[in-house]
Amino acid sequence: MGTTKGFKFREVLKNMGARSIIVSLLVFLLTVTLTCVVGFQFYRTTKENIHLQGEINAVHSAKEFDGYLLVRKNTVILAGHVVDEMMGEGKTNAEILDYLSAESLSIKKSIDKDYTGLYGWINGEYLDGDGWVPEEGYVPTERPWYRETIADEGEITFVRPYLDAQTKTVLITVAVKLADGKSVIALDITLSRVQEIAEEIAQQTPGSYGIVLDETGQVIAHSDGAQLGKNYLEETGTFGAALADRLFHEGDRQFELDYGRQKYMVFAESIGSDWLSVSLINTEVFYRPLMIIMSLLALFTLLEAVVFISVLYNQSAKNLAIASAEEAQSASRAKSRFLSRMSHEIRTPINAIIGLDSIALRDESISPGTREELNKIGASARHLLSIVNDILDMSRIESGRMELKEEVFSFREFLTQISIIVGGQCDEKGLRFVCDPVEPLDEYYCGDNLKLKQVLINILGNSVKFTDAPGTITFTVERTACTDEKATLRFTMADTGIGMDKEFLPKLFEAFSQEDTANTTRYGGSGLGMAITRSFVDMMGGEITVGSEKGVGTTFTVTVTLGRVQKHEEQPAAEEAPGDEAALEGKHLLIAEDQEINAEVLTDLLELEGMSSEWAENGKLAVELFAQSEQGHFDAILMDMRMPVMDGLTATREIRKLTHPDAASIPIIALSANAFEEDVQQCLQAGMNEHLSKPIDVDRLKETLGRLIGSKE
Repeated sequence: MGTTKGFKFREVLKNMGARSIIVSLLVFLLTVTLTCVVGFQFYRTTKENIHLQGEINAVHSAKEFDGYLLVRKNTVILAGHVVDEMMGEGKTNAEILDYLSAESLSIKKSIDKDYTGLYGWINGEYLDGDGWVPEEGYVPTERPWYRETIADEGEITFVRPYLDAQTKTVLITVAVKLADGKSVIALDITLSRVQEIAEEIAQQTPGSYGIVLDETGQVIAHSDGAQLGKNYLEETGTFGAALADRLFHEGDRQFELDYGRQKYMVFAESIGSDWLSVSLINTEVFYRPLMIIMSLLALFTLLEAVVFISVLYNQSAKNLAIASAEEAQSASRAKSRFLSRMSHEIRTPINAIIGLDSIALRDESISPGTREELNKIGASARHLLSIVNDILDMSRIESGRMELKEEVFSFREFLTQISIIVGGQCDEKGLRFVCDPVEPLDEYYCGDNLKLKQVLINILGNSVKFTDAPGTITFTVERTACTDEKATLRFTMADTGIGMDKEFLPKLFEAFSQEDTANTTRYGGSGLGMAITRSFVDMMGGEITVGSEKGVGTTFTVTVTLGRVQKHEEQPAAEEAPGDEAALEGKHLLIAEDQEINAEVLTDLLELEGMSSEWAENGKLAVELFAQSEQGHFDAILMDMRMPVMDGLTATREIRKLTHPDAASIPIIALSANAFEEDVQQCLQAGMNEHLSKPIDVDRLKETLGRLIGSKE
């Protein structure tokens, strides 16, 4: 066999000829050399970039902290000089307190809204510029801010973090000892802002951490909040201990640190004279693209060798390998395109269902039965939309980045939608559903009604699922506490279902928990519902409890606090609505919306109210249509926030800068699927007049158009 192979190889060489062999070998060697050079250059550039980025992060963070602390340090030093002069002039403590109060108010307005004021121990008396009166038993001279400052011989003292008696939060205090050696002026610094700076620094570079350590090794700020308050010098066998050993014992400021299977590049800069601003970069994050490139280059080199040998033996094998690789890449690209479109494709038909359902409900000729079914369709579609949104945002829940919405909602409609969904499920299964709201309850509340609704429907849905006919599902709502701004509501959901063993209740809210796996087959479910429910309740600062007895039933109690909405704030708009809405007849609007079906639904809704419209499929076209229109041609603009070519915020700014006679006065209303507070603020800052969330609430849209167009006229 070996003789046969050798014979074949010699035949190939003979047939190729010496010249072809030399050319092929040179090409192969040149390719390998080029691959090695490119790989080495890429490695060197990547490492230089890591060092440069780490140094930039460390220097930038140090400057950020220095700047933040310097303003407060200078404030305390200045206040100390002034009080020293006042004491030297024989001013009374009452006069000194007047100065501290005035200075505190001035600084609060110009530096920090969360600032608690200048305070101190002066001439044997505690003076507080913010007006705080200490509780009984509070001894200023025993507090850390006083003792550490008196003991310190430096110009300024940074007191180690401690629990503040006034704010009940962890603070760092900047203090200065006065000339008499017994008096102290102090100013508190909230760790929250220092923590924000550390997090901002970390977010600038993937795989990095921002840390601030004081001179004792205690963590003042950390982009990983779980590390706050730890003292790395007191730890052993941890990553923090290894870091502190290099920083404090060996005095290193730039070094590589291996811990476990991770490797970090560490860069440290001094803040003032005592603290350290530390930037850690996980080199794996930076080297991962490098390793991919190097792997590809190695694979390319190997492929060249295979190609070289294949040329000698069989050119067709090379072609087959290339074809297979192209097919695999094509399949991978198709999968990526499918996943990227999935979110958009799911939301679009749901929004269309909601819009078309609203249009159908405007037809007065439909029968009561049809109207009831349409109402159920609308309620179910809105609920489905909220579920889809939550599923697509699951990664944000797991990473702790899910945000709560703060919006005003009708509590009556809220309960009605729940009753329609759950009541329909009970009717289909032959169960009795009782919804019992206990007065007094407000007509409107402010909070994240979608997540709260999801919590309640998750629980009630489980009650329906695990209750056999003839059974009863009871849903009770009552107010347990109330102030002018907040109201605490308790939702009680009881069923007469199969119940649960008390031993299983502690595991109920764990992901994928099932008391009896046989129930999964009978009743269905993924085991995630209760885990998601618990997460939402925790995010809202609420509480959820459960009691159950096997064969008797289960009772869930959810307690949350919502914002109150004063009735008189809603009443004027309701009184003005009829006149304003009547004035909408014949108005002409510009719609900026990239989704055609959404634009069509919106156009139909406007036509039902006697209004006409023109459609621009992106922000750039909207700006052009408005700029080319005559004065008074458009009465208002409905602007989507997220569009290709040009988004809604940019389009609004461009419109407001135009010399068009209506550019400054035309009402621009934002339409957005997100209703977070930052979205509202961005819209208003861009020059929009109002922000409305999707799916579109027709009544609110009419009220807003009537108010803004009427105000313009």
